[in-house]
Parts: sequence; C-alpha cells; structure tokens
Amino acid sequence: MKYSKSIQNRIKRVEGQVGGVKKMILSSENDTKVMTQLQASISSLESLKTELIKQQMKESMVEDVRKSLGLVD
Repeated sequence: MKYSKSIQNRIKRVEGQVGGVKKMILSSENDTKVMTQLQASISSLESLKTELIKQQMKESMVEDVRKSLGLVD
C-alpha cells in the first residue's frame, strides 16, 4: 500500500511529539507538562490510525468496484 503525504506527515508529527516527551522526562520536566505532551502524542496516534483506516476502506471500495466491473482478474 502506498501511503499518502497526509499519513507521512502525521507520522512525523507523532515522532516529534514522542521525542518531546522523551526529552521532557530525561530533563525531569514538570509532570503536568509531560502528561499534556503525552496526551497530544496519543491523540496524534489516534488520528493517524483513523487516517489509515479511511485509506484502507477507500482502497478496498475501489477494488470492489473494479472487480464488479470486471476490470480486475
């Protein structure tokens, strides 16, 4: 499956947020700030998951239509 630019960008955002959490923990940052950043990371992962599901569903629907029209073996 080829992943869209949107999905690639979401992965980069998740990486940045998780990296931020790591830095905050290693520098003994305030727990509230760490939890806020952690929640942002979790939200980004959920958003990524939603985008992946949408892409998979779209591709599946296109494939089903192609099959029903006899365009695929």
